[in-house]
Amino acid sequence: MRGRITQGGALALMLSLAGCDLLYHERQLIAITGTTLIDGEVQPPIENAVVVIDDGKIAAMGPAAEVAIPRNAWRVDGSGRFVFPSSVEQPLKVGGPADLILCNVNPARDPDYKRKLAGRMENGRWWSADESPLRKATSQRSPNPRH
Repeated sequence: MRGRITQGGALALMLSLAGCDLLYHERQLIAITGTTLIDGEVQPPIENAVVVIDDGKIAAMGPAAEVAIPRNAWRVDGSGRFVFPSSVEQPLKVGGPADLILCNVNPARDPDYKRKLAGRMENGRWWSADESPLRKATSQRSPNPRH
């Protein structure tokens, strides 16, 4: 009897985890383009910036003219939007975790910015399917994606 409960519990766990992708997406190679980058440091915002996220970390970020976008990255159009850290204690930096918010308004000027989010990412994963800008992303990916 005990073996059946363990097998049943394992089956229930596997079935519950099968639907997790709907709420917590796999890490992917993503480039947020044309956005205004507010990195959480003392630097002024960077307009027309690119943020490249790979395997849950920020691989590159900065002015579009200075950041190479990998050919197989999912491209998220950040035009008219702002990328900033999801926590004031952890500024965005190359090599750091991709914990960020994509917002439709400048968070420094709109105290109600949390109601105007376009997406929220933790460790390179969009928080939910509804918030994922990947729903509208364009793919420049090759037929055999890395992830």
